[in-house]
Amino acid sequence: MSTNEKRIKIFMMPQQFPCGPDSACCGPIGQSEEEIQNLKRVLEKEFSCHVEVFDVTKGADMKDHLPIARLFRSFGPMALPIIALNGEVVSMGVPTPEEAVLAVKEKMNQI
Repeated sequence: MSTNEKRIKIFMMPQQFPCGPDSACCGPIGQSEEEIQNLKRVLEKEFSCHVEVFDVTKGADMKDHLPIARLFRSFGPMALPIIALNGEVVSMGVPTPEEAVLAVKEKMNQI
């Protein structure tokens, strides 16, 4: 597979604090900007390709990604981030950058 054929996308939700930032009842949901940028940087370096990031809470970002939107509606914020390679989901949930790389490599080997 050539570099031009690899399309990696990360679907995420900006980190939010539903009960307030200092609340003891629940923690944050979503991903921090630092978390997503680190994941993006690692994937771009490992696979020498541009990685696109989409916010699942923005309808405009999701209109062309209905299967991902359905996953988010079904599983909620715990499914995020979702990583897709050439339109196929390779990872759901919070992976370490190393786990994300392994998931993409595994999918690439199946193609």
